[in-house]
Amino acid sequence: MPNPHHVPKRTALLAVAAVSTAMLGGAPAAVAEPQSGEASQAAQKLRELSRQAEVLTEDYKKAQDDHAAKRRDLDRFNAEAQQADKVAAGAHAQEEQLRGQVDRLSEASYKGARMNSIGAILESETPDAFLDRAAALDLMAQHNNEAVHAFADATHRAESAQQQAHAARAGAERAEADAARLEGDIAARKKDMDTQVAEVKEKYEELSEQDKDALSGVTSAVGQLAGSGAAIKAVNAALSKQGSPYVFGAKGPSEFDCSGLVQWAYKQAGVDLPSSTRSQVSAGRSVSQSEMKPGDIIFFYSSASHDGIYIGNGKMVHAPTEGQDVTVEEVKYMGEVHSVRRVAG
Repeated sequence: MPNPHHVPKRTALLAVAAVSTAMLGGAPAAVAEPQSGEASQAAQKLRELSRQAEVLTEDYKKAQDDHAAKRRDLDRFNAEAQQADKVAAGAHAQEEQLRGQVDRLSEASYKGARMNSIGAILESETPDAFLDRAAALDLMAQHNNEAVHAFADATHRAESAQQQAHAARAGAERAEADAARLEGDIAARKKDMDTQVAEVKEKYEELSEQDKDALSGVTSAVGQLAGSGAAIKAVNAALSKQGSPYVFGAKGPSEFDCSGLVQWAYKQAGVDLPSSTRSQVSAGRSVSQSEMKPGDIIFFYSSASHDGIYIGNGKMVHAPTEGQDVTVEEVKYMGEVHSVRRVAG
């Protein structure tokens, strides 16, 4: 387990965290009583506004995730339609080629007065001649059946490919309409986010230096974890970014918000995750808090609007909020745990 070497500045921070969690409807975590100097009303207001901005930011990033997914659906449906068109064209070509052969063989069978068993007997001077004629008739009948079956198969494949192409184009139309709708949703959510973030930044600048110092939280210096595997690689990638500034909506490599840090860290480990907590909360599989291992992603609050990566020993690395850098903190200080997800071993 890592051995953190940090100096906590928690007295004001913990009081603010408890207040802001209660304001958001979550049950406050067990928090040590502040010994002196509670945070000012301005600092408490900032934490409340920051949490609201975080929710809006994750909504915005979720809309971006959804839009990207619809664009991928559109590309996939278009590719499927093109492939189905090729299959249909090939099947139609074979169908036309076989149509003439089937027509000729069918006409020969229908008109050939001599091409039947009775005719073969009457026309045969010897038993051997009869057998030769009968074998020829059987062979022609076999060829005719094969041609008919091949023709029917080509026709079926052409019709099936046309249906697939039609379904793919219908899917592409839906995906395109959904993508267009989400573009409008993204614009609206970004406007809301930008407005809220601007208010947070304005309130932060109004804080006293004492409040800013209190809100800065913990200066962490946690070393790399030993081990291998994607989960450990993600933890170490996140730990390497301790001290990087928090920026709403940032996805790295030098600035992060909470979900941006999680996505970036796991990308360094070869695991692709969506960019928002709204989407990340469905990744991997659920595990209980008692089962947590380094690399598990912990989500907080009823809205699952904040997350971080568990590093073991009750600690997590995360990008907290405005005015705080990427740091390591005790999970128990963060408030209500929404869920824990394991996305890699």
